[in-house]
Amino acid sequence: MRWRYVPVRRNRTSGTVEALKRTLLDAKSIVYADPSKGGASGVYFAHVLDRLGIADQLKSKTILVPGPQAAEVVAKGEAEIGVAQSSEIVPVAGAEVLGPLPGELASTTLWTAAIGATTKAPEAAKSLIQFLTGPVARPVSSAKGFQPG
Repeated sequence: MRWRYVPVRRNRTSGTVEALKRTLLDAKSIVYADPSKGGASGVYFAHVLDRLGIADQLKSKTILVPGPQAAEVVAKGEAEIGVAQSSEIVPVAGAEVLGPLPGELASTTLWTAAIGATTKAPEAAKSLIQFLTGPVARPVSSAKGFQPG
């Protein structure tokens, strides 16, 4: 299963790196997880802003939240743009997943499962993995913002 770092916004953008940069610079406010708290999406997005060369320009209009609240802040109208993992956006009424960050800025967190060599219940572990990756769980995972791979 994957989590994507995606912008949340009421209006869609064209999906290019340059369009993202322009959209962020034009935005009145931006919210994402505080990178100093260690959350993956905040740490990664801070890196994206550095790569784009606009981190300093956005500081005055950036709202940092302690965890996965970016979509809620956007849904309440307290920020124009939010960046979070899709599984954090999907359950929030009033927030919309627009897609992954564009081009070379896109990032995916891949979740994997394995059976330990010394497990006492290898068949149960195998059954759980098969269930989580199988046809029953896939639509549920997708509906929650995960993209089964």
